[in-house]
Amino acid sequence: MKLSGEYEGGGRVMGFIRKRRIWWESVPEAMSYMIYVSKDRGSFDPNHFSWEVTPGIISKPVTGKTEIVIPDEWPEFPAEPGTYYVGITSRDEVGNQSDPFLSSGPFKFLAPLPPPTGGIESL
Repeated sequence: MKLSGEYEGGGRVMGFIRKRRIWWESVPEAMSYMIYVSKDRGSFDPNHFSWEVTPGIISKPVTGKTEIVIPDEWPEFPAEPGTYYVGITSRDEVGNQSDPFLSSGPFKFLAPLPPPTGGIESL
């Protein structure tokens, strides 16, 4: 008997989760980039933002490209649904970082529940 959420062979079924791509234009002097994320826009305020040590912000270095696919390339990205603020900085060869380019958007990596019941009928 096939149970909801299982294949006939016993494997698990997972809902379709739409991925998100965060991208930015390259900077000629940049050797890498840092991506910062927070639910609190105030974390990026110039009086509070302290790059990798800002409370309430998680970060990820990116080298050799100008995009990252969430959640595939950053599994630590917050799973709680909501609007997130994403800051992107350019880093040079000695580790200096630019001010962040800031954008925001809704993120949700959970599928809705399936219909509770259903069936197939002859008409």
